[in-house]
Parts: sequence; structure tokens; C-alpha cells
Amino acid sequence: MARPGTGSLPKTGELVWSSTPGTPPKDSSFSSPVLGWLDGHRVLYAGTGCGNLVCVEARTGQPLWRFHLSLAGVNSSVLIHDNNKLIAIHEGENLDASEVGRMVAIKLGPVPPADAKEPVVLDHSYELWRQPLAMFTSSPVLAGDWIFQVTRTGELVCLDANSGEILWLKKLANSQLHASPLFAEGRLYVPMENGTLYILKPSATGAEILDEEKLEGDCLGAPTAWNGKLYLHTKSKLYCWGKPGNNPGLAHWPKPDAGPAPGKATTLQLIPSDLLLAPGDEHALRVRQLDSKGLTVNTTGADQLDAFEPFIPPTAKVKSKMNASLQHGALRADKEVVPSAGAFKATQDGLTGFVRGRVLPSVPFTEDFESFEIVETQPEGHIEAGARFAYPPLPWIGARFKWEIREQDGNKVLRKTLDNVLFQRAITFIGPDNLSAYTIEADVMTEGNRRTKSNVGVINQRYFITLVGNAQILEVSSNHDRLKVSVPFRWKENVWYTLKSRVDVAPDGSGMIRAKAWPTGEPEPDAWTIEVPHRAANRQGAPGLFGFSPQSLFPVYVDNVRITANDQP
Repeated sequence: MARPGTGSLPKTGELVWSSTPGTPPKDSSFSSPVLGWLDGHRVLYAGTGCGNLVCVEARTGQPLWRFHLSLAGVNSSVLIHDNNKLIAIHEGENLDASEVGRMVAIKLGPVPPADAKEPVVLDHSYELWRQPLAMFTSSPVLAGDWIFQVTRTGELVCLDANSGEILWLKKLANSQLHASPLFAEGRLYVPMENGTLYILKPSATGAEILDEEKLEGDCLGAPTAWNGKLYLHTKSKLYCWGKPGNNPGLAHWPKPDAGPAPGKATTLQLIPSDLLLAPGDEHALRVRQLDSKGLTVNTTGADQLDAFEPFIPPTAKVKSKMNASLQHGALRADKEVVPSAGAFKATQDGLTGFVRGRVLPSVPFTEDFESFEIVETQPEGHIEAGARFAYPPLPWIGARFKWEIREQDGNKVLRKTLDNVLFQRAITFIGPDNLSAYTIEADVMTEGNRRTKSNVGVINQRYFITLVGNAQILEVSSNHDRLKVSVPFRWKENVWYTLKSRVDVAPDGSGMIRAKAWPTGEPEPDAWTIEVPHRAANRQGAPGLFGFSPQSLFPVYVDNVRITANDQP
């Protein structure tokens, strides 16, 4: 949740809320949320990319409080002990000391008043104890009052959760990165970055190594236990140990806490809170009334609303409406093939709630950016103060703050922003995620010099087709550990090239990714520059654009985007 976090329904995946519980991010975050109860509220706790520990109401996304822990992101997941303290570790720069990294325990903060506009900011009087331990992403595990944590220097540490006292340390490797330990049936299962799995029996004074297994591939993920078996995924293989067959008697699932009974309804929640439609499509909406603690009072269909109307937030930079309307309890997009985005305000029994959505046309689709008005100006203090621009298309995902529309050589083009190094990489989706069998084409360019060039490309069915500047290659990739193939391709900075790609998937699931590039304005070559077979091809995926400006030094440009249905290869 370095950037806005989200909550969705586990059965459908529909988005229920989005939330911004922290401050502007300085980093990404790998911290997974942990559920708990706080004064009758169902809440989640997590670390963020802004270096905060946050508490968020799980059913509404309302931020309740935050505690500033680090100048960098908090990447490890947190622990809740005795439902009165939060325990976390980080590897960034501390706020009050020159040492790097720290493990802390803090008292849980209060629930703010119902009319509070901002979460409570906890000061350091909430800190209960601290230890000079450091870890990037490997998360601690709790067993009773014992905390087990692997440090970045490869030591397994046991601490008392109440006092913070370090009970013992055991050196297992020279370093550790991502993998977290597992405690099950009185044993610790500790995978290390070097590919070694340790099985230990811990006590108050130390840990006895029961087994040491050297596995194929580095260990980056945590082990998991289920049905009498232990599973561990390395970079090379998926391992399974334990009793074969079904072993239901070994699983002891805790009974879920029903929580308190709901009170009077105070909030209206529309589900999904954000949706994507194609022209003419529709999606049914559900309406929840929640009490002041986020508990569900009742649920109805959207046909039971008292009012439903377009809504433009007063702070919106782009004043836009979604081309859609509520019909028989469903939000239906207009049949007109025009991209649009906007929000609606719903009213029921004196309560108000909001839903936002986007309409993105299917193929064929073109965008040359000439219809956009360059009316915005970068403010004083900006790296390009005074520069004139327009915001990118509002329905596009991941475009805002990463791209702008600028005048370039007499044309309006999409230009990668340079003001925030966190956004040096832009992955932007410009169409529905269920598209398949299409060809995407765009004119692309990057600035740079002989030593440094940026990367630019298109996305087709979850494949990145990229002109990599420094390497002077045309690359096809989809998860670099699984598929990354390239061919040499000499290209120059400050010169426009046309990049074209198509993906074909056979009935047996195999596929072929094809791409070509050539100087814009020259005849298109007959042959593909690169053809990459994929045994288990991606069957569908949203078209998109990719730009990478290392250290935000040189911009990349995109123009004349075209998406069409595949013809015969």
C-alpha cells in the first residue's frame, strides 16, 4: 500500500474499496496485510512504501491510524501479539538514528472519531521496544510469546514478544533476502536465499537443527503446510514433502470470530466500487449499508436506490463523466464507441455512496492524441516548471503521473514524465483485459546519448515487446525468469520507429509472439524482426504501453497507437 491499497471480495474479485492510508511513497512495499479486531472494528495492519505502519478498516478502507517507522518502505509483513501490540521490521534509514534497520513493537492506536477527516498519527510514545535488527522483505513469525526473524546477514533470531529481549541467535547463512520462516507442529522451517532449507526445533535457549536440505535453485518464497504436507517453491522447482494422500485430521482450523452485531447504518457502499465496461456492456451493482464500525447492516440491489447521478469530485484535475447510466440495477455503458471515465453518487435512506468506472472500446482502436488540448502548466518547483501539457486519457490504467501529452515536432504525442524517479518505469494498459488475437502498433522514440538510452515498447496479451536502448535489442518477455528472448536491433535516439506486434495462440495452447520495428515513414518490412514460440501461451490480456527512463534522465515518446484484430499470419 505504498500507493492506494485495495480491498476486494474473495468470491468474485470485485473491487470494494481503495484507500490511501499513508503519505506520498518513497518506495514500493511487499508487506502483506494482517487482519485483526480493534475496538469492534475489523481492521488490517500493514507496512507501506512511505515507511509507515498503518491500520485500515477492512470493510471500508477507511484509514484509522499510522506510525512513521522508516524513511524507506516497510517491506516485511507485521505481527499482532496479544491483540495489543504491532511488531514490525525494516531495512531502511531510521528517523532518529544513523543505523540502518530496526525491529519495533508499538501499542495499537485508537480509532478516530467517526467525523475525522484524517487518520490518527501516532507519535513515538507508542513505541514499546526496539532492537537493531534489519531485514528487507523476509517476515517474522510468531509462536506464543516467541518471535522468529531471519536477518539480512543470515542469522535466525528469537525474541521475547513482550520485552523485545533477544533470547538467542543462530547463524544459518551469509545473507537472506525474501524467504520467510514457517512455524508448524513445534518445528521451524527456514528456507535461505542460497537454496538451503533448515528444519529446527526451537527452545528458549537455542535451536537444534534436525535436518538440512540443499535444494535446486535459490529460495525466495516462504514454505506452506497443508494436508500433512510441506510445500516450498525455489527459483527452479516446486518441492513437496510429507504424507501422501488426504490427511484432513492434521488440519486444525481455528473457528472464525463472528465479531460484534451491527448497529445503525451510517455508510453506503456500492459493489463493485470501480468497474470497466466495453460500449454497450453492463454490470449489476450491489448496495451495502454499513454501521460506524464497518459492519454490514443490510444489502440490496441498485434498483432499490433513491437516486443515482453523475458526480465530479471538486478536486478532480480532469472534469469527466462516464458514458453510462443505471438501468434495472445495472450500470450500462452507452453503445457509442468513445473512451470515457467518471464517477456516480448514489443515495439510499439518506446515506450516500460512490462508484467510478471506465468505458474502453474493443478493437479496432486508434489514438493519435491530436484531440487533446494542451492547457495545463507545470507549477513552480516542478522539474519542468512552466511546461505546457495535457493529462493522458483518463480511462487508461497507470497513465496518470507517468505520461503527459506534449507538443513535439508539430504533433501531439504521449511523453514519459521525469519528475519522480519512482515512476521511471511506466506500465500502462489502454484496453480491456480480456482481449485476444489482436495486433498493436505504435510509433515510438526515446531521447538519450551514446552512453544512456531509455526503453520503450508495447504490451500485447501480457507480453512486453520492448526496444531496449542500451542493449540495442528488440526483446520479447513475459516474466523474465520464464520467457525473455531478444534479437540485435540497432536503433538511434531522437529517431521515430514504428513498433508492431501480434500474438497467435493455437488450439493446443501453444503460441507465437511476433514483432517488428522499422524507421517511421519507411515501408513496413515483410518479415518479422523476431518470432518467439511459447509452449503455454498467454491466451488473453490488455493491450498497453511501456516506457522506462533509467533514473528519470531521458523521456520516451509514443504516438499513433493502433490496435486491430489479427488477420492470417
